[in-house]
Amino acid sequence: MNPKLRRTIFYAVAGICLGLAFPPFGMYTLLIAGYALLIHIIHTSEKFRQVFVRTYSVLFFLSLFSVSWIALSGLRENADRFMILGGLLTVILYAVVMIIPFIIYFYARKGLQRLLPGETGFRKSLSLVYFPFVLTAYEYIFEHMEQSFPWLTAGNAFTDAVHKIQFIEITGVYGLSFWAYTMSALVYLLFRSISENQKPAKEFFRRKSGIILAAVIIVFYFLPDMYTVLTSPRAKYEKNGNEKTITAGIIQPNIDPWRKWGAKQMDLVNEYNEMINEFDTAKIKPDMIILPETAVPFYLLDDYYADKYRVFMDNCERLNIPILIGAPDIVHYNDSVTARIDSRENKSTGQKYDSFNSAILLQPGEPKISHQKYAKIKLVFASERMPYQDKLVFMKNLIRWSVGISSFQVGWDTTVFSIGDKAKFSTAICFESIYPAFFSSFVKKGAQFCVVITNDGWWGKLFGTYQHNSYAILRAVENRRWIVRCANTGVSCVIDPYGNMYDKTPVLEKKVFTEKVGLRDGITFYTSHPDLVPGIISYAAGFLVLISLAGVFKKAERS
Repeated sequence: MNPKLRRTIFYAVAGICLGLAFPPFGMYTLLIAGYALLIHIIHTSEKFRQVFVRTYSVLFFLSLFSVSWIALSGLRENADRFMILGGLLTVILYAVVMIIPFIIYFYARKGLQRLLPGETGFRKSLSLVYFPFVLTAYEYIFEHMEQSFPWLTAGNAFTDAVHKIQFIEITGVYGLSFWAYTMSALVYLLFRSISENQKPAKEFFRRKSGIILAAVIIVFYFLPDMYTVLTSPRAKYEKNGNEKTITAGIIQPNIDPWRKWGAKQMDLVNEYNEMINEFDTAKIKPDMIILPETAVPFYLLDDYYADKYRVFMDNCERLNIPILIGAPDIVHYNDSVTARIDSRENKSTGQKYDSFNSAILLQPGEPKISHQKYAKIKLVFASERMPYQDKLVFMKNLIRWSVGISSFQVGWDTTVFSIGDKAKFSTAICFESIYPAFFSSFVKKGAQFCVVITNDGWWGKLFGTYQHNSYAILRAVENRRWIVRCANTGVSCVIDPYGNMYDKTPVLEKKVFTEKVGLRDGITFYTSHPDLVPGIISYAAGFLVLISLAGVFKKAERS
């Protein structure tokens, strides 16, 4: 076989192994194998060009396999063809972004080798310590960037392994990533040791060092399971069967997200009205009704749409049930001081204003001006908002979609909604559910359960829809909160504090259902200290990299 073709197949296999680890496939052990192969690639590379090309090739296949749904969604009926270009750029550039920690690891390893020259097994293996620290630290730092897209965080691959993720109530998802990267380093070390052994593999395991290494790998692999067994989370859940609950009514309208923005608005409102009325005859009436992100494509609270607003409010008052609905919101500023530097301007009046992707809670008996609302803070970059447009204002108009979802403004603050004295809850909008520390900030402010409203209709039955749904499992376990997920076209569901999913709806089907949701007041260690564990890992990574720099300077002095 041609050597180039053989290498390409090898890179593809490594990338596909990583891709198969993530939802909807859930073959999470392949993540460990895939990163072990990447370590081998880096350790057999001598120059920057080699490590860049080889590692990028693997990450490109991973990106192509796991996030190509963005580009493929542009081929769907009525879709904006810009999605194809944007999706292809995402595949190409995401691999570039992901390669950075591997480059850092490559140079840190070389620096350490110069600092501690020699060919002993210990010295050759010492640099592997860097791997989990550098990669986990980069994931954590990347999450806090304005242009972040932490979709393929290593810990995200383990949503199907509920028995392994319970310890993230202490560490968060980055503790899970650190464990996975460490496992990859240990597996690589095992296979390298076997390959360097001149005798058959069975002879290696007869040696004391081989037995110890194999034992360490086995124990470390089952450490998360041991935590689960020792803390008995399922038993705790059963004991809490009598915890306070509310009943949530969830509406999955299954409305084409592209056609919605051009449809007759009153027809759309009437369609929602019919679905809301189904709860009037339900055996168990809900304590609240939830509709998805941007359920209505207009400024619901603006006076111009008062007739449509009244339809929802009439239902709210007639049923005596609060309604949470996703809708755009508009805020007009009376002075230039209040307005933001990148606020829009009405050309005819000169008045500044902003549009927000919001969640609005309509409550019976309350006047319009007192409605609770939350404006989305984590906006999808280059889609809902251009990154750093508040500093580079000209960028805000670079991208315009064929539907009215571009150029949203960043929300003001986290909001915890109240349903009278029954319950307090948070509402994450779409993309926000993949940000662990941000999500936990709502719980820390008093949310007794969490709601995720989203519109994944852009992706249909492509991978992205199922990936997005699965990642909410991690937020439930991290914060030990019930999560209600309401999606326009699915997947809608309810997730308990231990990651078990209930009433999972099919995609692209209309569904209206109710489910009991537990209320909790206590908070986990992670909720209290979301930055502690990843912060320690990041500082440790920085310290290790600084040590390796001494090796670089040592070489410079010699030359």
